Amino acid sequence: MAFLLLTRFCYYICRLKKIIHIVGNRPQFIKLAVLYKAIAESGMARQFILHTGQHSSHEMSGIFFDQLALPAPDIRLQIDNTDPDLFIAAATRQIRDHLFANNYNAVLIYGDTNTTYAAAIAAARSGQTLHHIEAGVRNGDLRVPEELNRVIADRLSSYHYCCTQYNLDTLKSEGSGKAGSFFTGDLMLDAYLRLPEDAAFRPEFSSYIACTIHRAEHILIKEQLEAVIAALNNIHKQIPVVMPLHPHTQKKLSGLSVKAAFRIIAPLGYSRMKAFLQHAAFIITDSGGVSREAYFARKKALVIMERPVWPEILTTGAGLACPPDTRMIEDAFQQLQQLEPDFEKAVFGKGNAASAISRHILNAL
Repeated sequence: MAFLLLTRFCYYICRLKKIIHIVGNRPQFIKLAVLYKAIAESGMARQFILHTGQHSSHEMSGIFFDQLALPAPDIRLQIDNTDPDLFIAAATRQIRDHLFANNYNAVLIYGDTNTTYAAAIAAARSGQTLHHIEAGVRNGDLRVPEELNRVIADRLSSYHYCCTQYNLDTLKSEGSGKAGSFFTGDLMLDAYLRLPEDAAFRPEFSSYIACTIHRAEHILIKEQLEAVIAALNNIHKQIPVVMPLHPHTQKKLSGLSVKAAFRIIAPLGYSRMKAFLQHAAFIITDSGGVSREAYFARKKALVIMERPVWPEILTTGAGLACPPDTRMIEDAFQQLQQLEPDFEKAVFGKGNAASAISRHILNAL
């Protein structure tokens, strides 16, 4: 009897479809957490996680797997992320080799990172079906690495899951919005609504600006980073600016002629970051993910990007965008304080993206 049950169990496991999630950085871990759980609850697929190591430190990686109750990655690549081009080349080759050796029914990629780009190329070369989560995002500037990553990922994917209706309309305008393209809402909103904030968090200031700076074009171009730091120093004189510092940005600050006069703290895990944003008076960021979390938290945000990737937020009156110029950042922050936002629009869906995406993926299988 035991042998018969074991045989049936093995037969059942072998018949399950195989899905691999390819991730490498903080926002991807957050999105993965809610979608992984939704697919697991269906009982219809075996899931595997490949972590490229794009974010490899415990503060930017391990803590998220721990706090989000994610299983440890099944495959963990050890790739030096110092040089983006070398990282992409090594990641593409190693992911391709893994996909050739292991046939999956669906390869899932997230967002617009170098991990996403490498995985898209690898999946195409290995002939496996690619699903792009957070598809259709554009800012129209191919000089920005993430824009190139988005375009390539969308062109190579068979299935597209869009955070907003605007993203889906963008795909349609490009000729990619076919039967496999859907407006599902945003997994980041699912996570924000379901995952608790750190109740023990106590802000250092009664009123402060939560700030994050990490984009490559800002931290790798010294003049741009100095312009941003100078603006933040001046704004800090009005309202305290508090910045959880990305490890890569921290290295760059030491070589600047303009020194940071605002408050710098260590990187935060998801639950503490959520509390950090919830308690802030305003948010200044160059992150697409944090700008969305600001909207979820009903906070007005200044996005330091000449061409923001989420213009939907700006159209609600919840944010402004500006380039990395000292005077323009300071002027935009003054204007930000006068905005009257509409946080009621369901721009990013209603918090059920995980179930919608899971359903579409499983139907495709």
